[in-house]
Amino acid sequence: DERKARIEKSREAFFAYDLKVAAETEARMEAAEQKALEEAKKDEEIVQKLKAAIQKDEEDAAVAQTKEEKAAKQREIRKLLAEERRMERKERQAEKAERIFLAEEAQEKKILAAKFEAERAEEERFEAVEREYERAAAAAKEDEAELRLAKKMYK
Repeated sequence: DERKARIEKSREAFFAYDLKVAAETEARMEAAEQKALEEAKKDEEIVQKLKAAIQKDEEDAAVAQTKEEKAAKQREIRKLLAEERRMERKERQAEKAERIFLAEEAQEKKILAAKFEAERAEEERFEAVEREYERAAAAAKEDEAELRLAKKMYK
C-alpha cells in the first residue's frame, strides 16, 4: 500500500508538471500570436499612410513646374515605394510566422491529447494491476483459510 501510494504520488507529480509545461507553452504561443497580430495591424496602418503619401507625391509631381521639382518628387516617390515594399515583405513574414504559430499550436494540442490518453491508459493499467493484486490477495486469504481448515482436520 505504501509503495502503491508512492507510485501514485509520483505519477500525479509527473502529469501535473507536464500540464504546467503545456500551459506555459500555450501562454507563450498566445502572447507571440497576439504580438504578431498587433504588429501586423500597425504595419497595415503604415502601409496605408505610405500609399496616401505616394498618391500625394504623384499628384505633386504631376503639377511640378521645374525639372528639379519633378526629379525631387520622383525620388520621394521611389523612396516611399521602396518603404511600402519593405512593409509588405514584413507583413508577409508576419503572416508566415502566424501560420507557423497555428501549426505549432495544433501540434501542441495533439501532443497534449496524446499525453492525456497516455495518462488515462496508465491509470487503467494501474487499476487493472491493483484489481489483480486484490484478487490474488483474496485468493491467498482463501487458500490460507483452507489450509487452516485442513490443519484442523488433521489434528
